[in-house]
Amino acid sequence: MFGFIIELVLVFIISCLTIFYLFVRSNYGYWKKRGVPYDKPKFIFGSLSFIMRRSFWDVFYDLSKKYKNNDYLGIFMSWKPALMIMSKDLAKKVLVKDSDSFQDRYSYSGMKDDPLGSLNLFSIKSPMWIQMRNELSPMFTSLRLKGVTELMNINSTELVRRVQKDYIDKNKPVDLKELFSMYTSDTVAYTVFGIRVSALKDLASPLWDITQHMVRWTFWRGLEFTMVFFLPVIAEIFRLKFFSQPATEHIRKLFHEVVAQRKKTGESNDKDLVNHLLKLKANLKLPVGSDAELADNLMMAQVAVFILGSIETSSITLTYCLNELAYHPEEQEKLYQEVTAMLKESGKEILEYDDLLKVKYLTACMHETLRKYPPVPHLDRVCNKAYQLTENLTVEPGTPVYVNVVSIHYNEDNYPEPEEWRPERFINSTDSDNHDFTFLPFGEGPRFCIGKRYGMMQIRTAIAQLITKYRFEPAAPVKMESDPYSVILGPKGGGKVKFVPRT
Repeated sequence: MFGFIIELVLVFIISCLTIFYLFVRSNYGYWKKRGVPYDKPKFIFGSLSFIMRRSFWDVFYDLSKKYKNNDYLGIFMSWKPALMIMSKDLAKKVLVKDSDSFQDRYSYSGMKDDPLGSLNLFSIKSPMWIQMRNELSPMFTSLRLKGVTELMNINSTELVRRVQKDYIDKNKPVDLKELFSMYTSDTVAYTVFGIRVSALKDLASPLWDITQHMVRWTFWRGLEFTMVFFLPVIAEIFRLKFFSQPATEHIRKLFHEVVAQRKKTGESNDKDLVNHLLKLKANLKLPVGSDAELADNLMMAQVAVFILGSIETSSITLTYCLNELAYHPEEQEKLYQEVTAMLKESGKEILEYDDLLKVKYLTACMHETLRKYPPVPHLDRVCNKAYQLTENLTVEPGTPVYVNVVSIHYNEDNYPEPEEWRPERFINSTDSDNHDFTFLPFGEGPRFCIGKRYGMMQIRTAIAQLITKYRFEPAAPVKMESDPYSVILGPKGGGKVKFVPRT
């Protein structure tokens, strides 16, 4: 009898594996049946066989080179057919012109298991996304940004001091990623919570504690993020999270402490995100049957994603920009001359909001860095209704769609000699330009990055102060190796340059 049961179990297991194998093999014929060029999948992994061995950024770059003449490409997220968009014209259709057919992102949204991960502005689904977007937009007006720029300059001054103390005096190369993460976390602490802290001064900083949990990419954290963004079915089965449990707990604790303190003292700060969210909460229209916990989670989710986005993308862009300036002394000197000329013209010791926007070459250097090193190599959407993308291709509902930003940024028709770092390409650029859909580091359309101008100003203030005090010299290979554990672009080892005081 026991042997018979074992046989039944084995037959059941073999049958399940056979069915699964046939299901996967059948899915791998999806694009071929539709006459769509596709990247040959590997069993089980599909187009993800590189996981944890190479970065997503490098893989999207390789696909852009391998299929450089394609406007689109069939790929597979494990067994799930997905479509990669590689031309600016099709990107415009998906992101803007027909965005109503691609309203949401293709990522795991576990409201119960990961409320902060599923309710933040980056991940939240329509129609709730529309309400949150409209409510949060006033946080990023020019008037508010001018006020925050003053604090950014204070922290940039502290950044200069930190470089002198830790790197000049000790004559060692700078770990750029860590340094700039400290700088951005200090600014975010005030912007979000209205608290003045200084990781740059080695003082206790709750934001730096949160940052440590958010942006330290380990094998398991990278794998978890990969599942959440590219294999949401697996993420749901194993209840994986957008934000790690320690980061979530730190954010909840700090949020509740700040709110409790304000209720106790009656004080408020009209400039910070928490104050704005508390006002929003009072007028928020939640789905019927929702409880108070949903409203609290909505508030904390926006806090969490703003912290991650503001710290990680800005620190990455600063790292790569300084590395390029170190290897391009002529461009560095030109930037130095423009910044010092603006200081002389303004009669100020430190450039303020309007002054910084006038330094065209600074904007050009930033934009060219974001062109060559877009922090996020793709823009993901999921098709929500049948859509005629081209004459020969209809995208079915439920199909993940990835706009390959790297492919567009490295297309020679858009940017001749794209491997070269040339700020002159953007000499007349402003932060609102997408250059006919050839420049997409912040996305485009209804879901473009709401904190774009905040991030750009955070980068401006740091570079403007650093370049007046130091020259940047090479301390590492010009092409920094990207971290295979990070879903977004990140330099393995942090990235290094040598700071030399200007005499």
